Amino acid sequence: MTVQTPFQDLTDALTVAKRGLKKDVEGLVNLLPEGGFYFSLARSLGLPDHETAPAPEAAVSSHMLQHPEGGVYVALFTRAEFARKAQAEQGWLADSGKAEVCPLPARNALYYTMQLILNNEQVIGALVNAYQDNAIELNIMELKSLFEGVPVPFEGYAHNVPYEEGESIMIRLADMSDVPGFTNTVQGFLSANPGIKHYEMVALFDEQRNMQPYLAINFHTEMPETQYGEIAAGFVKYLRENLDLPERLEVMFNQEFPGLI
Repeated sequence: MTVQTPFQDLTDALTVAKRGLKKDVEGLVNLLPEGGFYFSLARSLGLPDHETAPAPEAAVSSHMLQHPEGGVYVALFTRAEFARKAQAEQGWLADSGKAEVCPLPARNALYYTMQLILNNEQVIGALVNAYQDNAIELNIMELKSLFEGVPVPFEGYAHNVPYEEGESIMIRLADMSDVPGFTNTVQGFLSANPGIKHYEMVALFDEQRNMQPYLAINFHTEMPETQYGEIAAGFVKYLRENLDLPERLEVMFNQEFPGLI
């Protein structure tokens, strides 16, 4: 007997969203009210089949995926068969001794996932559709935006999308005067690297690729491009030894920003 799927299938929308641009994520956000996710149950809920959602008061306990560098992911799936694949790969069974799958409405699934992350420091994020080509990692901010129905770029993926003709990015000078020691630290690095003539700090923002503006330092130098990588690595190391690094700081060379204010 064929069991009726209770939710809109989010698989195709997730595949598009994995590109990471805000406009790519919008389709997934629009489908979430009718969509759902599946979990591999660690504790049996006695459900009759893998398409029957549990009662709202049911205490869901699902399997986690180990991250190679430590910590674990909450494992979500857009189709029951994807959860079955992960169960086969991981040897997951519920406490009943059976491999059990549980569906949840998308917002319920996202809320459950966020609570696991917020209440357990070992849980570092979510991995949707493990063992599938469209597997995607999501952090707490991305999960929260989906839960709230607000599309934001998935930055870890969006930066891989090449710019197309006509796309633009907002750039302005960044005032670092409120960061203690920043200017002196940069000047110290320039003194040790006289091939760098001057620099400017800029803030950049692309609403399709960034959740918020990020910083970049633009070095002006006549040194060959073959040395750029070494200079950038040396600067980041020097900065890390002397200051708390911004969450994201890019190093650029000889960029021209007409009309920069």
